Amino acid sequence: MPAINLPNNESAILKTRGELSERAVRAISRSYMVAGSTVAKMASQGFDETEPSTWGVWQTMSDEEVENVNVYQSVLIVNMVSSWSLGELPTMENVQDLPSGLFQALATACSDEFTKVADFSPDGALDPKVPTENSTDSVVN
Repeated sequence: MPAINLPNNESAILKTRGELSERAVRAISRSYMVAGSTVAKMASQGFDETEPSTWGVWQTMSDEEVENVNVYQSVLIVNMVSSWSLGELPTMENVQDLPSGLFQALATACSDEFTKVADFSPDGALDPKVPTENSTDSVVN
């Protein structure tokens, strides 16, 4: 369970993807697929979150497209936060009441954790293409 530091001296512990229930993985994946079309559209219009001059692309998105991204971020946070310094765990009803900077930091950390490349194959066995800590072999393609 990775620990993350958040704005305002807050912190959270996230579940890894392997610790999530199948229900949580499906909810996050479903939201990701819906939000993915919006993210792809933004990328095709030149959006780069690290480049403020491209942030105007958000203004070209419909309310529905923006909400798709918002829901994905909320679903990530609600399903992946295991514990945090803020008291009660987030729910879909209250997660968007978080301060914006804290919400964005959590959404980014949760997304990064959820989309990490798995070290296991679908049958649960170690993926032989992923090097282990004791391995000096390179990844085989």
